[in-house]
Amino acid sequence: MRSLPVVSAATLLAACAAASAAPEGAGAPQGVVDITWEWVSTVTPVTRVEVRDPERYTLFLQSDGPARVRFDCNQGSGTYEMAPGKLAFGPFMSTRMACPEDSQDAQYADGLQRVVSFFLRDGDLYLELPMDSGTMRFRRAR
Repeated sequence: MRSLPVVSAATLLAACAAASAAPEGAGAPQGVVDITWEWVSTVTPVTRVEVRDPERYTLFLQSDGPARVRFDCNQGSGTYEMAPGKLAFGPFMSTRMACPEDSQDAQYADGLQRVVSFFLRDGDLYLELPMDSGTMRFRRAR
């Protein structure tokens, strides 16, 4: 068993706007907030991470408050900043229960802290990591 480290990185801000056209639905906060999302995968230039149990890794952006996050066996919350097509998370506070060894909690927390933008496509939420370093995909909770 291991415990989830408390994520305490400073709020991340997008450094540059993408030069290409944004996908349809980009920057539409009304389609993103007040919905529970489950992390499905992360694709980077060198690897693809498939989430074994997406319901153990959720994200809920409250329209009038913090982001609520489930990191496998831990619950957390933190601030976020959203503008059309842009998204950045502040530090998350989290419980520190020991999760099973196969937990993907650290990968999930690390990815969220690096998010700089988002878009919606075919009902899924995509969170982009800086400088084309990867994309996290989420589906609506079932």
